[in-house]
Amino acid sequence: MSLRHLVLLIANALLVIVTGCASSQTGNVNAPANTPEVTDVSMRLQWLPQFQFAGYLVAEARGYYRDAGLNVTILPGGPDAIPLPLVATGANTFGSTGADTVLISREQGIEVVALATWFQASPVAFMVHRDSGIRSPQDFVGRRVGMFYGDNVETEYRALLAATGVDPASVNEIPGDYSLAPFLERRADVWPVYATDQPYTARAAGADIDLILARDYGVELMGDVLFTTAEFARKHPNTVRAFVQATLRGWQDAITDPAAAIEIILARSPDFDRGHLEFEATETIKLLRYGIGARCVGASDRQAWAKEADLLRSLGVLKTNIDPATVLLTDAVDEYYRARGIECGK
Repeated sequence: MSLRHLVLLIANALLVIVTGCASSQTGNVNAPANTPEVTDVSMRLQWLPQFQFAGYLVAEARGYYRDAGLNVTILPGGPDAIPLPLVATGANTFGSTGADTVLISREQGIEVVALATWFQASPVAFMVHRDSGIRSPQDFVGRRVGMFYGDNVETEYRALLAATGVDPASVNEIPGDYSLAPFLERRADVWPVYATDQPYTARAAGADIDLILARDYGVELMGDVLFTTAEFARKHPNTVRAFVQATLRGWQDAITDPAAAIEIILARSPDFDRGHLEFEATETIKLLRYGIGARCVGASDRQAWAKEADLLRSLGVLKTNIDPATVLLTDAVDEYYRARGIECGK
């Protein structure tokens, strides 16, 4: 059983056991019409609080959540703190995950909705040593390729091989590791990474590298998405609107002045490397500004979501058709840009 399917099964099981939403989720029936129904909410990141999540961190530091009437707790993610099951069961209010996870969870009966699409293009890349002779996926044949099974890395890898006519059986897959040591020590020839982050680490360790991107071969996948449960969004629309739009303010600030955003992150996590964060900021902004994001950061392109759903079905990851209209809740983002005279499109 893959890690992703295990996570989805856990979430399904917990949904049966756990009812209700996050703590302090009681509304004031006498509050003005647009007042958040719930004020105390939590946001579960996918990983440590770095520039990948700058929108949330800036919004918190600059009081945008407070201005919107919210008290937000931002929590780190990791192997023992996966956003999907934590949000699906109401342990956390909002979370960050991949677009593919949202689509797969809906097919599994886990009713989550995507509120904003941050990474319009996937951050996944396949890192190779420049002197390895590996220039394209066709060169993976006979090579040792690190693989993280059951998540978006595997999805993108399978799609890349399919798009370039490479037989998976011709590649020597080896289990991935959160350390880059197997790649740096040349025990692996190809290593999947987030292009926003790990190439900096590899170069800092002295590696001369190239990156192979699936989108250069027609594989268009998205990355980080803000999500919550359909039930929470239905019961607390003002809270959702307030959180999404305050986060959008945070992202706009982070994009306009990444150096200031980095200072906010360093104040929170002083052990981070400034150079690393600067690299991450540059690469993250590229993904935020890709496609529809060039006009509207955080907007959800329904055609892009439909294409991703079709791709996942062609790979057998999805077994049924998933209509993006059932997955996307774009009101808060659309309203944010309409107020500024910008029409993002559907």
